Amino acid sequence: MMKKMMFTLAIAAGLIACNSDTNENGLEKVDANAAAVPANASPTEQIKAMALEEGDIIGRTKQSFIPLQEEYRKASGKVPGVGEVNVFVDDQFTFMIENKANGHVYQTKVNLKDLESEQGGLSLIPDDGQTIKFPGLKLNTKGGKKAVQHLTDGKVVKEESYLEIFLADRPGIERVTPAILQGINIANDKMPK
Repeated sequence: MMKKMMFTLAIAAGLIACNSDTNENGLEKVDANAAAVPANASPTEQIKAMALEEGDIIGRTKQSFIPLQEEYRKASGKVPGVGEVNVFVDDQFTFMIENKANGHVYQTKVNLKDLESEQGGLSLIPDDGQTIKFPGLKLNTKGGKKAVQHLTDGKVVKEESYLEIFLADRPGIERVTPAILQGINIANDKMPK
């Protein structure tokens, strides 16, 4: 009887692990723990369902990147080279954008604590329709440190001192910019007390 119970528990644990929204590096998708909000919920009920404890720094940081994940889903198929994109943040504030496209896995990885959120740390990239087809934003690293890694199929191919994000349209960039800055500020303990 005890063996059957242990076997059943082992299978249940395996199923739970298989359904987890983490990648092979242990990074968790930013929307993996998003609260389920009923479609007919009032605005107040929606806010309550999404609320996190003020002391949950990791949870608040991850929640800040949910709009970026949603905008990448909208950009898939519209922006060349954007396939199935997932955004991850781990407990050490490592931020990663993973793009599965054209038979490859492209990853851009940086620790949020290395990104500059002060004056001059962010700039918008306008789409001119000729050389730059889609709008974007550029986030510089603190002190120009080459802290942004670009990987292709798990191998580092380039390191840069800035992170660029391109989306399908300007409203998408306008939506994610304050959320990204909020996530960087939370990770750097710069939110007003």
